[in-house]
Amino acid sequence: MRLSYAIKFEDFRSLQAPFPTAAGSNAGFKGVLVACALIALLGVFLMVQGMGLPVGGFLIGLGLVAATAAYFYEQRSVRANKEKYEKRLAEEFQRIHCRDQRIFAADENEFTASCKCGTVTRPWSELTSFSENKTHFAFNTKMGGQILPKSAFASEAEITEFRALATGKLHQDKPATAPHFDFALKREDYRAAYWLHTLKGGGWRGLATVVATYACFTYGVFVIWNSMAAHNDAVRAGLIGGLVGFPLVRIAKKRRAQYLGPLRVYFSDQGLHLQDPANQSRVPWTQFVGYLEGDGIMLLYYNPKFYRIVPKRALTGQAAKFQSLVGTKLNPYDYRNPIRAQGLNATT
Repeated sequence: MRLSYAIKFEDFRSLQAPFPTAAGSNAGFKGVLVACALIALLGVFLMVQGMGLPVGGFLIGLGLVAATAAYFYEQRSVRANKEKYEKRLAEEFQRIHCRDQRIFAADENEFTASCKCGTVTRPWSELTSFSENKTHFAFNTKMGGQILPKSAFASEAEITEFRALATGKLHQDKPATAPHFDFALKREDYRAAYWLHTLKGGGWRGLATVVATYACFTYGVFVIWNSMAAHNDAVRAGLIGGLVGFPLVRIAKKRRAQYLGPLRVYFSDQGLHLQDPANQSRVPWTQFVGYLEGDGIMLLYYNPKFYRIVPKRALTGQAAKFQSLVGTKLNPYDYRNPIRAQGLNATT
């Protein structure tokens, strides 16, 4: 199989994160709205308490005007940022080397990617993962990754042929009798994994940093409150809004999409083969640095911040052997010395 192709802007664009076009999706804007709402609520509270219609009306009006101004500013920022986003995409596309001429060739033993800058040839035995979306194939080896646009193929038949070749090579070291288990993670699995990692995997250090940061922020609010805000309702409202909005902004920024789709895991003495609807990969046991076990889950650590969740409810029948195999292939994860754990694993 030999392909000669050019990288198209449409293909390049499909690999980029989409621009959030809706005004109001920015975490900072949401925090500002919270602060404005608290200012307005403070005005309502002062009016109910009989502290004066002028002061209460001023705070309500201030909250509404500030929220309106923030919204229009957000819309303007979205338009400006979208223009910058489009300009950045065009500039990055122009910087792609040899985008007008690429060559990809593959046979039963190896694949080769070449352009004017040079040629890279890797044996299929080094293939570690393979995935695809509507427009691209992506596959990784021990020495790096390769992205191949589907538009480079002349027909659907060639796409199917390449898919069969790559997936066959990915699983060529998987024993024919390798047992497997299927599962789909639930949100409670992610919560249980978070707490297991926090309590036993060193995750408490990140949590402690967040708590300390918020404590310092709260102390600063307290100092300003005592020194400046004792007789200034607007300042008090701003401080309350900041105190509530700060953690909300952090939470909004740290939210990550949780994959809840199906996953199949094959396991053997060599390692794991993982499959979901879009991705396939193989992971030798030496790539893990340890494991942790909780009441209903197991965590297999790739590094101190990245782990794979395996729910024990999936380990039934032949899959029950997985738990004992993990115990023989990996050491319990020690966040105090993860490098030592990785060295021990590499020798087993």
